[in-house]
Amino acid sequence: MRIDENTVIEETARAGVYRRRRLDLTERWLVDGVVTSGQHDAAVVFATYFDKANMRDRFSSLKLDRVDFGDQGVDQEHALDARNQIRDAMTILGESMGPVVWDVVGNARSLRDHVNRNTVRKLNVHEAKGRLIAGLDVLARHWKLN
Repeated sequence: MRIDENTVIEETARAGVYRRRRLDLTERWLVDGVVTSGQHDAAVVFATYFDKANMRDRFSSLKLDRVDFGDQGVDQEHALDARNQIRDAMTILGESMGPVVWDVVGNARSLRDHVNRNTVRKLNVHEAKGRLIAGLDVLARHWKLN
């Protein structure tokens, strides 16, 4: 159920328990028609792999060799598989689209935050948005989500 344009109420894993949640960037874009359902699904899959690999908010670089499995309850086999999926995705995306997908989808940062943190190349929010959409399209085709 939708409360307003940026907030929904949804049922949790426990039956009868609901929570309020803000829509993420790709969900808002899906509603507005900016991305297709396949591109949104690619963002969800990438974020899920990112969480399974226990990588959210851990690294500021794209180096995947340092993954911490010290947290209790982390299934190492699934985490390694997720890390390999992320490595494959980042190889496909390259240096142009990879960093924006990493920051915005993987680490749930805003486009503006990604642009402000990007010290390698100067780009604006519109360029970053284009690279993110293109990256999601590439991932959707790679994972056959279209």
